[in-house]
Amino acid sequence: MPYQKSFFLYLVLALSVVFLAGCASEKFKTTTDLSEFQQHYEKMAREKAKSNALDQQIFTNAAAAPDAGDYLLGPGDLITVTVFETSDLNTEVRVSSRGTVSLPMLGNVDVYDLTAAEAEKKIEDLLRKDYLRDPHVTVFIKEHVSKQITLVGEVKNPGTYDYVARRSLLDVLAIADGLTEDAGSYAYITRTNKRTNQRQTYRVDLEELISKGNMKVNMPILGGDVIFVPEAGHCFVDGAVRKPGIYPIKSNMTITEAIALAGGLRSYADDDQIKLIRLKEDGSRDVVSISYSELQSGKITNLLLQDRDVIYAESSGLGLFSSGSGFSIGFMGTGVNYHAPTQ
Repeated sequence: MPYQKSFFLYLVLALSVVFLAGCASEKFKTTTDLSEFQQHYEKMAREKAKSNALDQQIFTNAAAAPDAGDYLLGPGDLITVTVFETSDLNTEVRVSSRGTVSLPMLGNVDVYDLTAAEAEKKIEDLLRKDYLRDPHVTVFIKEHVSKQITLVGEVKNPGTYDYVARRSLLDVLAIADGLTEDAGSYAYITRTNKRTNQRQTYRVDLEELISKGNMKVNMPILGGDVIFVPEAGHCFVDGAVRKPGIYPIKSNMTITEAIALAGGLRSYADDDQIKLIRLKEDGSRDVVSISYSELQSGKITNLLLQDRDVIYAESSGLGLFSSGSGFSIGFMGTGVNYHAPTQ
């Protein structure tokens, strides 16, 4: 009898293990091979890198002329006019509501919608006509009041602000009291050419600017610019992790970093069944199975998270059993206790 009882106990244990393993079947079935998945997104990354290089070239061209030469004068702007031939004609004057400035000897001169260079030429022509043989004039815009800048998106105080002096991107972000915690890694600056009415958008890497202090990307801001800071992308971490939830995606964020944000894997997680679920362009989803140990060792690389990615840690049936402690399985007094894992 003791032998039969012992045999029956082992039988119950074996059946329990099989039962629990069955309970821990995969939540998400793999739909694509890891190598194919990587090749597809590496190709997309190369295409994006080419696009980024073009963005950087356009940005460099824009930043190469930080003197706001395209700024068009308007009411309220304060300018300094210097005539090199005689200091008596030098003056500092504000543009009137009608777009004119009052200059010594010349009286009211219309400078509305002129650039500084155009205003210089106009004043030189007027002086040459009646007063000076070969005048040389400079116009410096001291305060840019007639144009405004607009900050929208993930800044603490979005809104429209007067552009009272030449500013950089960091300057205007400071005006809006900086970025929110949900700010993404890029800022987009939209600029309109008032003469051609064409719009150009520049992208600035905020990680490079703020975290790394690369002042080469601290783009000059002109009156009329619109600065948009989008919200960071998010990923969802679920399954056998300690703190399932939605987490913001920081620059170049990996699966292991997302799992770390979720408190790490639970003891019953299946290390070889970490699922990455990604929404494709056609609305379907790719599901790829990844080994957590290979991620940690660096054997699997180039798997950076994208907006709306889902990381799901599958459970191991044997892991559930070995770490368990909750509901009871028993028969005729020879029961085996099993409790749901908490670690």
